Amino acid sequence: MADDKMDLNMPSAPALPDDGGTPALFNEVTFYIVEGPELAHEAAREIARKLIENGAMESKPLGTGTAMQLDLQEITHIISSTIDFPDYSEVEGLMIPVVKPEWVDFSIQKNRIAHVRPYTPDPRFFLCGITATVAELPVGDKEAICGGIIAMGGQYGSNLTKFTTHIVALNMDNEKCRQAVAKRMSVKIVLPHWFDDCLKLGRRIDEAPYLLPNPEIERVANFEPIPLPKGPDLTYSHAHEGGAMALDPPSPKRSSSVFEHKKIQLGEDLELSPRLKSVIETIIVQMKGEVVDKVEDANIYVGQFRDGDEYLEASLLGIHVGSLTWLYWICAHGRWTSPLAKLLHYPLVRGGLPGMEKFKITVSNYGGDARLYLENLVEACGAKFTKSMKTENTHLITARSHSEKCQAAKEWNIDMVNHLWLEESYAKWEVQSVTNPRYTHFPARTNLMEVVGQTPMDVKALEQFYRKEEDLSMDEDSKSAANGKRPKSTPRVRAVSKRTSLGNTSTPSRWSHDELSGASPSISGSGRKAKEQAAARLHDQIMPDVMQYEKEQKRKGGVLGVGRARRSNSPFEERTRKRTVSMGVDSTDEDSKTGIKKQKKRPRPTVYLLMTAYRDWVNQPHREDADKKALADIGIQCVNDPSACTHLAAPHIVRTEKFCCALARAPVIVSTEWPKACLKEEKIVDTEPYLLRDSEGEKRLSMNLSQSLERAKKNKGQLLQGQIIYVTQGVRGGFETYRKIVEANGGICILFHGPAKRAANLPDSDILVLLSGEDAADKKFWSHFLKMAKTKDKEAVVYRADWALDLAMTQKVEWSEKYEFPR
Repeated sequence: MADDKMDLNMPSAPALPDDGGTPALFNEVTFYIVEGPELAHEAAREIARKLIENGAMESKPLGTGTAMQLDLQEITHIISSTIDFPDYSEVEGLMIPVVKPEWVDFSIQKNRIAHVRPYTPDPRFFLCGITATVAELPVGDKEAICGGIIAMGGQYGSNLTKFTTHIVALNMDNEKCRQAVAKRMSVKIVLPHWFDDCLKLGRRIDEAPYLLPNPEIERVANFEPIPLPKGPDLTYSHAHEGGAMALDPPSPKRSSSVFEHKKIQLGEDLELSPRLKSVIETIIVQMKGEVVDKVEDANIYVGQFRDGDEYLEASLLGIHVGSLTWLYWICAHGRWTSPLAKLLHYPLVRGGLPGMEKFKITVSNYGGDARLYLENLVEACGAKFTKSMKTENTHLITARSHSEKCQAAKEWNIDMVNHLWLEESYAKWEVQSVTNPRYTHFPARTNLMEVVGQTPMDVKALEQFYRKEEDLSMDEDSKSAANGKRPKSTPRVRAVSKRTSLGNTSTPSRWSHDELSGASPSISGSGRKAKEQAAARLHDQIMPDVMQYEKEQKRKGGVLGVGRARRSNSPFEERTRKRTVSMGVDSTDEDSKTGIKKQKKRPRPTVYLLMTAYRDWVNQPHREDADKKALADIGIQCVNDPSACTHLAAPHIVRTEKFCCALARAPVIVSTEWPKACLKEEKIVDTEPYLLRDSEGEKRLSMNLSQSLERAKKNKGQLLQGQIIYVTQGVRGGFETYRKIVEANGGICILFHGPAKRAANLPDSDILVLLSGEDAADKKFWSHFLKMAKTKDKEAVVYRADWALDLAMTQKVEWSEKYEFPR
């Protein structure tokens, strides 16, 4: 071979150390770059040049196009702007970090290899790409924001630098904001509310309504109309009129080779006509793919339903399984996407999700493909979709909390949720609770249509459709091997399981079944969180990731754990060491033993414990996970739903939302010393010595806890059966708090905006009750309420909110003038 020629299939030579013997920056990096629409060829070559000049080696795949036959035992990093490439499952299973191109530039600028977390393309880390600083906020809020930014993929700096993208501030009257304006920096100055809303939703929403100095959320009323956002591209993310099988696939781009070296089987359950099947096969061939007749010969299976021999075999073999809508999406866009990335890109379930068949659902404030997508998803769940809203509707899915349908939903006591409830019910294949604050959160001046369609399938939830409870026997594998067939193993599932067992959290899967849960609303009111509430939200949602990050920082060698490493005589051990060093994972023998140690099987829970007003976890948030796991190990399951608890623990009698709601179920009420004793003894101890006794609390609240529990047992959660309670918007603690308390006691709670224009199908209460706040906005509804009662020839009372709290605590209804407002 001539000196000026180079074998393109050979890895590039690494840069040599300088005269002082210092190794080049990327001397332990072997990389592969995924090219695509987000990362063009020219940009990819420039990144490769920078890496190679700083000592890295490039791994070249066998073949061309998207047929990545990579040496995954050699590669330490994959550079990509997306995780949507065919072999991501294997890459993730081998714990190879996938990072954005910015990781390369930042590492070179700082002359040190950057941590991979802030540069992951995994959309689960929705604050990735953000470098934020905080300007003059309370300590509690600052800690929550800093921890959340880090845990969700962003970076935080105490100072304002040229890398800063966001300043979090309450106003412009601070040094950082003044400096940013004076220097004309390209930085967004946002209210802390933007961070709060992103965290509650688990999605990054547009900053525009939160931008200082004149934020829209503070100058425009929330009920004022806003234009529909553009939203994500959802073409071919839902079935079209008559279903995908009624249409010809879109014509692909001439240059598309997305199916190169891919063998595709079109499932029999598609029931394609000969003409349509021929058209689809022709297009697959045009995109360099091959159509095969047997699953065992394929690496892609396209089917309609999650059942049948073909689906089962394809799933157990671990090949890609997608729907015809997914295939059409690839044809239309000319690039690869995982069939797990969008919910309707995976085969459906005949009959829908159990429990959904009784729901009648309509939508509001969505348009275009987003609305069609939700309509299709409702029907895929097995629920009934209605274009108009009637009293028989059970759910309203809305992108914001203001519209005629929203008003009707409040008046008719119809559950109103955002689209995340529907998407996550489908993804997890389990109907999610409509009381989860994550599903009832509607940020001010934001239309959530902008984040519709971002929820992926839950891989663990899919296993129920093709996995038996016990592992497949070795005999089956042996038979398959004897017949010359591939054994029914699950390489993709095993790869993910292996990664999970090692406890690595540096690059979690996009298809993870983990989720963020919003904190429950407090009975103390709304608005900016106090330090205590911020800490509670922090440890509930993001503290595990923050603790892991801080733990890595304290280790010798920093977050990456790099430094002088022992050279191994084994090439395989050396490649493994390089990969774990680059990811910040210590790969000692002791760690390996711990990672693969078989976990002790937990007993079935016999106690479902609800904790309220428990300060130990708030002040020491790192203890919560450990305590909950230890309690679960002895049969005590901690729950957040008052209706699900058998035991309630509190330091003393408190009038919190959880206490009020749980009391209606007559649980065993103990002091918070009881779970501490259980943890100490490592067993469920007798509750009798720990039953809650609080004479001062009983005196303060004019109640007797023992009597309340006796009444609760007799009431059986129906103290307010047949009773309608109307609540004004400004009531102390917020409408949602009283809705939960009233419903826990069998009543119906309705937000009162004035007399309903249409009669709702509600029980006929003897006395109409309005719970109100004391401000002028609430008082203006009193006359409307009394007039409405008069037209119905009903007695009516306007009470303080204490009436509902007292009846929940005493478990008896008291009609008394002491709850009335002074005339």
